[in-house]
Amino acid sequence: MKIGILSMQRVINYGSFLQAFALKETLTQLGADCSFIDIKPGPRIFNNNVRKKKNKIIIYLERIDKYFFKRIKHQIFIRKRKEMFFNEFFPILGLSKKPNYNSNYDVVVIGSDEVFNCARDVEWGFAKTLLGEGLNSKKVITYAASCGHTTLEQLEKFGLKSVVSNAMKNIDTVSVRDENTKNFVKALTNKEACENVDPVFIYDFKEKVPDKIPYRNYILVYAYDNRINDMPTINEIRAFSRKKNKKIISAGVYQNWADLNILCSPFELLAYFRDADYVVTDTFHGTVFSIKYNKQFATIVRDSNRQKLGYLLKKFRLSDREIKDINEMELILSTKPNYEYANKLIKIEKEKAIKYLCESIGLKSSLT
Repeated sequence: MKIGILSMQRVINYGSFLQAFALKETLTQLGADCSFIDIKPGPRIFNNNVRKKKNKIIIYLERIDKYFFKRIKHQIFIRKRKEMFFNEFFPILGLSKKPNYNSNYDVVVIGSDEVFNCARDVEWGFAKTLLGEGLNSKKVITYAASCGHTTLEQLEKFGLKSVVSNAMKNIDTVSVRDENTKNFVKALTNKEACENVDPVFIYDFKEKVPDKIPYRNYILVYAYDNRINDMPTINEIRAFSRKKNKKIISAGVYQNWADLNILCSPFELLAYFRDADYVVTDTFHGTVFSIKYNKQFATIVRDSNRQKLGYLLKKFRLSDREIKDINEMELILSTKPNYEYANKLIKIEKEKAIKYLCESIGLKSSLT
């Protein structure tokens, strides 16, 4: 059976890569012939992230300020990471340089990731294919889809509620990864969605993740480039690292205040999570990796990801890992989480995910 996966696999993001890889490998193990479909661009109808052109004098002054060399290091880091994704990581997924918009498959699986997060300005615009429209396949399903921070109110504001609703009616079976998206789908289509965990939870990366990495005795910080930039948070992490005599490592992403910024492969990143003594993160997948490897971690939940990230912590009964007051960071990191429930839930959710995929697609499960 030929299955096309429509996801965000070309985004230069470790979480996006690993969820795409995990879903493809899981379906392949179930006997499917899988390949990725690229997002067919739509119109740019939002203007949320417009960047104003800076005065040349301001740019010049920024370049000669005291952070000049850190800026240069950051830019080099970003460029090298981009080259690694295009030249090394994307080929692992079987992606060619030319986008594949062909959707002539037996089944198209939309997901995982924020495939329903449509009220935002992104490079592919308002892409209806992510919502189920315009796909030339016999069947369309989703797996662990999320609407991110897109709301019904936003869709109404932009006059898109009926457009999104009609597009999503082309989906035969809907799977989401959080309660907010479940309610979102119900309101738009009157369909009851199945709730499933991110593909990273259901796939065993042991054969891909290296046994050893060059570092030990460290705190791993995983957040988007320089997003942890307020001094109270930085000072708390530094103070904790000194108290515990640990280095601060940022792997895969860049924090200009970390002791080490390391470029790595997605599988090496998982090794850095596995071997970390402590983890501080503010991302969904950073939290997923921390739970997967049973780490002592603390999560900074932001307004932009509160719906999905807050729900993830609640689902695994780990809400106590959220940093609500920066002064609580040391206490949270010093306290070992109780993973008894979370580990049981992962096993249950893996079985549930395999059952959903097999029944929705028409595959026979050989996985346990």
